[in-house]
Amino acid sequence: MNASPDQHWWRQVVASDWAAFSQPKDLVRERYAALLAALEELSTRGPRSTLGEIGERLRVVGFHDPLTDIELRDLLDQLAAWEFAAPFRDFAAPLRNLHGVISRQEAWALTRRGRAIVAAVRTAVLSADRALQLPSRLLDSVEDTVRTLLGHAGNPDEHGLLDADLGNVETRIAELQRVTADFYDALGQLVQSDVTKDDVFGGNRDRVVEALRQFAREYDRAFVRVSSALAALQQVGHQHVVQCAVTHAGLLDPTAQQHWVTDRAALLSALEAWFVPGGSVHRLVESAHGAVNTLLNAVDRRYNARLRGSDLAVDFRLLAQSLHRQPDDDSARQVYAAAFGDWPAWHVASGPAEEDVEHATSAAAGQAPFGADLTLREHERHGPAGGRPRKVVDAGAERQAALAEAAAQAERRRRCAAALLTPGEVELEHFAGLDGETAAVLFDAIQLALDMVEPATGVGQAEADEAGVLVSVRSTGCGEQVTVPLADGDLTGPRLLVTVVPSGAAVLSPEPPAGGQPRNVA
Repeated sequence: MNASPDQHWWRQVVASDWAAFSQPKDLVRERYAALLAALEELSTRGPRSTLGEIGERLRVVGFHDPLTDIELRDLLDQLAAWEFAAPFRDFAAPLRNLHGVISRQEAWALTRRGRAIVAAVRTAVLSADRALQLPSRLLDSVEDTVRTLLGHAGNPDEHGLLDADLGNVETRIAELQRVTADFYDALGQLVQSDVTKDDVFGGNRDRVVEALRQFAREYDRAFVRVSSALAALQQVGHQHVVQCAVTHAGLLDPTAQQHWVTDRAALLSALEAWFVPGGSVHRLVESAHGAVNTLLNAVDRRYNARLRGSDLAVDFRLLAQSLHRQPDDDSARQVYAAAFGDWPAWHVASGPAEEDVEHATSAAAGQAPFGADLTLREHERHGPAGGRPRKVVDAGAERQAALAEAAAQAERRRRCAAALLTPGEVELEHFAGLDGETAAVLFDAIQLALDMVEPATGVGQAEADEAGVLVSVRSTGCGEQVTVPLADGDLTGPRLLVTVVPSGAAVLSPEPPAGGQPRNVA
């Protein structure tokens, strides 16, 4: 595919064309830039301007540094050497002194090349900091431009308006280029930038959502109308429309006319290329489908970043800043331990006696002085390369069932613990009437405690995890048997002294027997 002559503009870039804007010293660069800005404004007010008019316009554009006529002339001479400006001397002007004989009456103006370069730099500077735009009815404006062009081309009396219509075509192409670039820029920011920053995420999210809303509301209907208008233009012929316009374009040189015809015909072809199948607009709509997945991934990354699950670069940067702020090495080691998981090993803290199923983490429940929760799961940072996005399984029902089961289990633990807690050391008869499930928990713990009796104290302790209690058992040593009536039957066993307290509570150890001899346990 052969490229149009305008597509080879990059071959004609000359470094000297930008010399005035690439001066290494700021003051020198500002002088040249301000002088070119003043000359550009003066070019719309007359064919040439004197040194006095140039100095006055410099102050209007905001350059207030004092410049003598000699310094100003030196700057203008350098611009003339770069072919940015050209001097004009009136040799018929009256002479007032010897200096007037040397310089005559001077006037200056930008060359055509200078005007083009200054306009390009001004547009680039203003466009670099502009806000991203997404016009709501851009395709409607493209259709109106093409329809107006066809109407003027069909009426010989209105051929003089075709030049302006072709200028509107160029404007529409520039708007399409800007819109697509802004949309892709917003997508790129969501993929590459730190979405934990509210300004980055919020602004780009709103742009993508607005683009998706417009695609769904306007673009499908506008596609049909624009395609119809472009098909009608193709039937009339791009070359025919341009030939009707060239006689009113104000070009006198036949070579310039031919170049203008070629350029404008290529412009109409470029507009049509945007809407052909597989063209830029169709690709933009296809990218919008992937934009939904990109936006969801950005939301997921933002969520995981809050849970310490992603965006490691931000985490390590914050960690480095925190380490740098510490006053000594010990404090820095403590921060390092907390960040890399060593803190729980250095500061062992027992968990709560009863599990809190109403909070996601122990830190959220406020039950532990030090909380470090870690979530490990597979995380896809980017969407699939192509095809239909993967459906996310709805785990809401399973989550609700798991929460309900955990709540029921916690309720059983609380009920069992309430039935077993004792006001102090009691005998087995204290537990008369217990239901079968609670009694099984108690006597399993008693049997385990009897197997763990310490010879020095004669006391054995065991945890009853099903109730969240600590059972302490001590034998009386008399060998007497007792019978305890329970809800499911009677239980006979040795007489024991039992203490039941919540897990984690301190149990007072009884004094060892006289003589320091261990007690006999039945």
